[in-house]
Amino acid sequence: MNSDDIKLVNLAFRVPRVEAAGAYADAVPGWSKTALHDIDGVPFMEARLGDVRINFFENAVYDEAPESAPPGFLHASFAVADLEGFLSDVHWRAHLTWGPAEIRGGFGRRRIAFFEPFPGCRIELMEEIDD
Repeated sequence: MNSDDIKLVNLAFRVPRVEAAGAYADAVPGWSKTALHDIDGVPFMEARLGDVRINFFENAVYDEAPESAPPGFLHASFAVADLEGFLSDVHWRAHLTWGPAEIRGGFGRRRIAFFEPFPGCRIELMEEIDD
């Protein structure tokens, strides 16, 4: 595992309503709505601001009490070639907060895990799984 094997995929934000975020992305120059997806029935919108992919969720997969969670930044997502390599590393494993789990949606199939290496800094690592 080295830094060349890690690539920023997206930034994720919680919003009160995915539909409202989509309307904003459609109306404001610089933004573009690219897709609506869902993970286990939970909808999210993928958008772009310039070259950066940004995902908008009403609830995150790791939310324990989503009705009380405020809108705002959720996490940065990074693609990795081998999630198991990170999970087996004692330093990463010590900061695991959710997962690993397999998810499926319009984006394909992924194995994901969330880490919080520093307070308030949540990172998702994801490994693409070929179907």
